[in-house]
Amino acid sequence: KWAGLEVPPFFDDHPGAATPDADGKLLPVCLVDHNEDKQMVPSLRDAPDRKKRIIGLIDHHALAESMASEKPVFMDVRPWGSMSSIVTHSYIRGNRMIPKPVARILLCAILSDTLNLQSVTTTNADRFLVTVLCILGECEDPDELARAMFRAKTEWIVGLGAYEMTRGDQKDFTANGWKVGIAVLEVTDTEPVLKVADELLMELRILKVEKGALKNGQHDRRKELDFAYLFVVDVTQQKSFLLVAGGRELALAKAAFPGRPLCEAKVGIQAPGKTIQAAETLMEVGDIVSRKAQFVPAFFSALNSGFSCHKQPNSSISEEIAGIKEDDEVHAAIEALQKESFHDSVHVVRDYTRYRDALDKAEPS
Repeated sequence: KWAGLEVPPFFDDHPGAATPDADGKLLPVCLVDHNEDKQMVPSLRDAPDRKKRIIGLIDHHALAESMASEKPVFMDVRPWGSMSSIVTHSYIRGNRMIPKPVARILLCAILSDTLNLQSVTTTNADRFLVTVLCILGECEDPDELARAMFRAKTEWIVGLGAYEMTRGDQKDFTANGWKVGIAVLEVTDTEPVLKVADELLMELRILKVEKGALKNGQHDRRKELDFAYLFVVDVTQQKSFLLVAGGRELALAKAAFPGRPLCEAKVGIQAPGKTIQAAETLMEVGDIVSRKAQFVPAFFSALNSGFSCHKQPNSSISEEIAGIKEDDEVHAAIEALQKESFHDSVHVVRDYTRYRDALDKAEPS
């Protein structure tokens, strides 16, 4: 709204993106701010001609092993704090004027990505380009703009509900055969988020299983997550809290962030499993705030250093049994929960009663 731009269409709604345009053609695609295939929109990820259609990449993340093309592509990948800094640099390098609305939206993106230039991923390039965009976008106080954005984001996040909060900004990573899902919430006040910590923990456990769902309606347990985490980042205090959803998550969190204090995620919360205590459901990880530069490397370091726990990686499940659904009350409750959930135009409405009861009765896992 402040930038004065209309909301752009979704990828699948753009003619020539997911389906042919009026001329019967599919358009070429330049990936922006991501390059892992599992982070692509499904219609592009599953397209048989994907490698032919992708002709470019503008990103500030590490290149994924799956990133490949049949022909040379344009690439501008830099270790900067925001992809929007790279786009701004492209305007300048090409001697092109940046319109005021575009300058404003790019400025907002950089301030968001770099947590108002406070994140460890921030570079001098980001700082310089924020100054340039403030001039072009006529923004006198970028600090107040950032505060206003984070306040609005906090209100929006809390209103989404636990389902969306664990899936909105969520990415999956693999290391040494283990699959780790990491969701991040950046807020100005952690208290409203932790008020629903019990629901968040259940959604994280459900999410692990959901990842095994296949498009054909079948299930592959090898694709399920081994660990699912949610980091709640306090952008005002520049510190983070980690919600720990089970015994596996607890073991890895202790290995990745040794010595960090643990406590109840919410007063009176029930333990989300038999291998974790209620007083171990929240870890204060300290003054680290970046998934890319801090959270992921910490987990990878632990996983690549001989990590083990009471479970084996799901990827090691044999093909013979990977497609056989686990026949227990917990998985039956998850299936029922998914069928009974509905969207009330604001958030997904879920009744966790059966799932909560099933967890209480389940054997340690």
